[in-house]
Amino acid sequence: LVMEPTTSAWLYDSYVKKNPHHAVIGQSFQSFITKLEKSQVEYDLGSENIIKDMGSVKGGKLIVGNCEYSRVVLPPLMENLDLSTFRLLKKFVEGGGTLVAFSLPTLTDGAPSTELEKFFTENQGSIKWENELSSEVIGKYFLSDGINFSNFTYGDVYHHRRILNDGQLLFIVNSSLTEQSSGSFTAKGDAVYELNTINGAIQGYMWSDEGDNVVADFSLPPAGSLLLFIPGIYNERHITPFKPKDLKPFPQSSSMKIAREKSNILAIPFCDLTLDGETTKDMHYYSATDKVFKSYGFVNGNPWNHAVQFKTGITDRDTFGINTGFTADYNFTVKGGFDFSDFTAAIERPELWKVSVNGTEVKAEEGKWVIDRETGVFKIGHLVKQGVNVIRLTMSPMSVHAELEPVFVTGDFSVMPADKGWLIEAPVNNLTAGSWKEQGMPFYPWGVTYSMEYAVGKPEGHFILSLGDWYGTVAEVKVNENYKNLIAFPPYQLDITEQIREGVNKIEVTVFGSNKNLHGPHFNDPRPGLVAPGNFRNVKTYPAGKDYQLIDYGLMEDFQLLHQ
Repeated sequence: LVMEPTTSAWLYDSYVKKNPHHAVIGQSFQSFITKLEKSQVEYDLGSENIIKDMGSVKGGKLIVGNCEYSRVVLPPLMENLDLSTFRLLKKFVEGGGTLVAFSLPTLTDGAPSTELEKFFTENQGSIKWENELSSEVIGKYFLSDGINFSNFTYGDVYHHRRILNDGQLLFIVNSSLTEQSSGSFTAKGDAVYELNTINGAIQGYMWSDEGDNVVADFSLPPAGSLLLFIPGIYNERHITPFKPKDLKPFPQSSSMKIAREKSNILAIPFCDLTLDGETTKDMHYYSATDKVFKSYGFVNGNPWNHAVQFKTGITDRDTFGINTGFTADYNFTVKGGFDFSDFTAAIERPELWKVSVNGTEVKAEEGKWVIDRETGVFKIGHLVKQGVNVIRLTMSPMSVHAELEPVFVTGDFSVMPADKGWLIEAPVNNLTAGSWKEQGMPFYPWGVTYSMEYAVGKPEGHFILSLGDWYGTVAEVKVNENYKNLIAFPPYQLDITEQIREGVNKIEVTVFGSNKNLHGPHFNDPRPGLVAPGNFRNVKTYPAGKDYQLIDYGLMEDFQLLHQ
């Protein structure tokens, strides 16, 4: 049980002036437990508050709830102990429990304690004093009798183990996003089974006997994981999956065909806002919404962005007069002449707005939606023209629900960068392998399907589908129209041996993007993967399309069918 230095950190916490030692304690503790994790040490964290309520000592063991500990660790920089914690530790050491100390606390409940000082002095010989968490110290005090890891190569490996009545579960992960990891473990048990976390199958796993233990090797790709069951008694047999070793490319019998699953889409996050007779051009929707609400008495701007509504405190303010409201014009430019007939506009909460396109009012299609069920669809193809087009949203009277959001245009077209945002141009006739962004689909979030055919004489051996270089959230694989499975993790391969038949086999891979490119954040260099309200604030100018932060989704090269 590793005690948390929480009360020691509180000694240095202040609203008046920041004390740097507060962070020093936190970082020291984080480094300490991270080293334990990377050394595959199994431990629990000890909360003094929980121990106060749930702790006791019996037979040289510290008992917390249903857990019993024969070894307790005081981490570095632990200066204070709750009085209740100290009394339990004193009883624990006197009963024969092992206390490993990397620090010498001098305070109880935040005050100097002669009783605490006397305890450490009188038990100088029985307490295990250490200055550094070295590999020798870890081997001496921290290793488990139930499992042992060895032969690590690279990666960033962690494990979690659960002891069950009939065996134990072992979950191993490689947290590195760039390096392969391998290693071995020795554990008490009679066999090893793999629990496939993707399809739910129980599979055999290669292992060897070592007395009452089993020994097994593992190899994990970047971000890979492995869930194993180690039974106490070996009473089941499961098929061990094929592990490819000498795979060679199987020749394709057709070129790769590529098709977009849905219409292309353009996001328009900027508008010209007309409020109180004054028009402000090229406003980001976030800033425009703030300006509207501030104009109508909401001091902090859009209440739905940051406020917590008590009962109906915000909605009760929906009492605006008949002559209130505003308009927002979303502009998009079409370059060249081609078929506009399938163009639609997508607008969030369409029931709130009067919508017009180039001066003609349009109504949402009943029962139709895109992106989510609150985003209505408007047919606008018959109103679209070459050059600048205007989608106008009118709010009259003002409503407390009148949040502006991006407007979207969908259809069969390409989206190309311009000095301000983007242009709509004629669609790309033949999509190729490579980035969607570079092929006129910078905002496209849905699936693109890549298909090839393979002529197989007699299906012998093993067939593995390998994606190679690609980028997406997930890839769906379909073989001969009826088999579906997913590829989402390195090494981005899938065994499709059972689905290959004699004759022509059609393999389809659908790569899916994400809402990052569609919804953003796009501006002010946001940290990839982090999305918060603050990421949409302070967009001062309407940038060029090339300056949007977008991800290059797509299959960058032909996938391969590998054979052994």
